[in-house]
Amino acid sequence: MERRYDSFTDEELESARLLFMWYDVNSTVFGGPRMGTTYDMSDACNRCGAGARQTSAMFIEGEDLPKLEGRRAAATCYDDILVDEKLARALAESGATGLSFRDVFAGFEERSFQIPWRQMCATHTLPPMSPRSTSIYPYTPCTCGRSSFSWKAEIPLRLAYRAADLADISDVNVTWEWFGEVKFDGDVSEALFPYPLFLVTPKVWRIFRDAGVTGFDWLPIRVEEA
Repeated sequence: MERRYDSFTDEELESARLLFMWYDVNSTVFGGPRMGTTYDMSDACNRCGAGARQTSAMFIEGEDLPKLEGRRAAATCYDDILVDEKLARALAESGATGLSFRDVFAGFEERSFQIPWRQMCATHTLPPMSPRSTSIYPYTPCTCGRSSFSWKAEIPLRLAYRAADLADISDVNVTWEWFGEVKFDGDVSEALFPYPLFLVTPKVWRIFRDAGVTGFDWLPIRVEEA
């Protein structure tokens, strides 16, 4: 079933407090723990892996490199955002807050090599979103309460936050909630982790837009004043 989204004008995106950036799921590359990316699990849930903290460069499947050709930005199946070096430089020079970068390596059976792309990383995690957010539901709940969420294809996704919880936002943030399927028995190298969503300010959207980036949807969050 095709997912339903609200549509917005550039003016509406420009005036939003934060934007949820979402990628074309048909254009993702495979990367993450099963490709050799390492994580610190000391503060993560031992049942689902929510809260895992990446400690290495991002390793992606070498056979997926053709998917990056002709693109300025892409994502892994875990919502890790990848940008080419020129776009990474524009983001860094903009002074965008809450943003750091990691190197990206393409892995093959016998070796891995660095590619001219960078992984965008968020240094700020938002508080839990408002229960008035629509479409979101925990389809395989974990006892930690933090994963693994999804959203219903037939209901437009509308994320909502309390105004007080946005007082310390950065230009790049991730959600407290982690989304997606989970398969984790303690072995990180074989894990299927959930992942947080990226929420960014219009400043980041403008940089992507001006770079001609395609393949992403941008959805304004809703702010509750009370």
